[in-house]
Amino acid sequence: MSGSVETSVPFKTEPVRLLLYIIVLFSFFRFLHDLVKLLIESPFIDFAHYYTYAMILAEGHSPLDADAAKQVDARLGIHSAGVSAMYSPWFYFVMGVLTRLPFRQAAAVWVFVNQVCLWSALLLCLRRFNTAQPAGIAVALFVLLNFQPLLEDLALGQSNVVLLFFMTLAWWGLRTDTTWVSAGAVVAALCIKMQYGLLLPFLWLMGFRQVFWKAVVLAGVWLGMGIMLLGSSLHIDWLRSLGTVPDFYNSWTRNLSVRATLFRLFGEHVTSERVLVEIISLVASATIVVFTLRVIRWPTPPSPAAIDWAWGLGLCVMLLLSPLTEEHHLVVLLLPLTLLVLDRTDPPMRPRDVAILVASILLLGSRYSFEQFPAFHQGILSLLMTGKVLGVFGLAWVLISRLRVERARP
Repeated sequence: MSGSVETSVPFKTEPVRLLLYIIVLFSFFRFLHDLVKLLIESPFIDFAHYYTYAMILAEGHSPLDADAAKQVDARLGIHSAGVSAMYSPWFYFVMGVLTRLPFRQAAAVWVFVNQVCLWSALLLCLRRFNTAQPAGIAVALFVLLNFQPLLEDLALGQSNVVLLFFMTLAWWGLRTDTTWVSAGAVVAALCIKMQYGLLLPFLWLMGFRQVFWKAVVLAGVWLGMGIMLLGSSLHIDWLRSLGTVPDFYNSWTRNLSVRATLFRLFGEHVTSERVLVEIISLVASATIVVFTLRVIRWPTPPSPAAIDWAWGLGLCVMLLLSPLTEEHHLVVLLLPLTLLVLDRTDPPMRPRDVAILVASILLLGSRYSFEQFPAFHQGILSLLMTGKVLGVFGLAWVLISRLRVERARP
């Protein structure tokens, strides 16, 4: 009897394993194919933005000088994203290294750097799970290779893959008690995009007070060095420019934030509409913060498994609170998604949480859009454009569920 069972198991498992391998290999081939196409065809408009403003700074002008930006942009003759210098002066200073190369060569180097960051982040996640099942690894690879925000990020030449690496490094530092690594990674992300500063309070609430203070010190050092190298007036002007979100982004269809969703739903054409949206947005943000505080607050550093879920929840909340969230910003959610897919801790996820996780992966990673249909840009129909936001909420739900399991442990 036992012999019949033993001989039947391979016939049940081997086809499934082979199917997983085929699916992953097809996905990997498609990913490489798209990457080669991007290197040849993509204008890398966001990287062109970095390149242009880094060139302006390298030539001794302010990136916030509109006239200097127009002159350099016209001289370079590249198609860049039509936005002002939104990143920190330090970021443009570091990106100045790539301006020593012609634009296409610099873009190729940037794509290579992004690939190193992407696969390094995955390897750090795999090191967390020494006993990860092949099926879990296959699913994680499938999600990564088919994640639409990642493909969009690579096509634009954006910086979110680098941010994914820093967030993974910060998480790894928290788990291994290498506090300076975590602090440095958070500050490095903060130097690129200011909304990552929202993770500093999360470090405090999670009980990592040393990491919080070390990050504050490093942020002070970073700011001081920036003022010494680039001048205080540039930093003051840059901080002032961050004070308001341009009206263009309020109801922009590519802005996935909760605030933009409310603007599309209620409108912004009259003062009463704008006031109503701002009030509801503040209430929604406060509700998210309060609810998160009840879940994530820890008097001492949490257990290793709880670090995974709390850090992932922090990334979700950061995206929900930000007034500007585009699809490529969701790349950092590959970290909590990978950890959830690879997780084998007891007790396992409830069937309801598994269903919500699968739905969130589909909503976050699939390619879909109603942007080309004006009927969905305003009013009640605009709610059909909130799939990615619902995916973030769904992922946060699963992470909260896992956190509650950890808190219930004796």
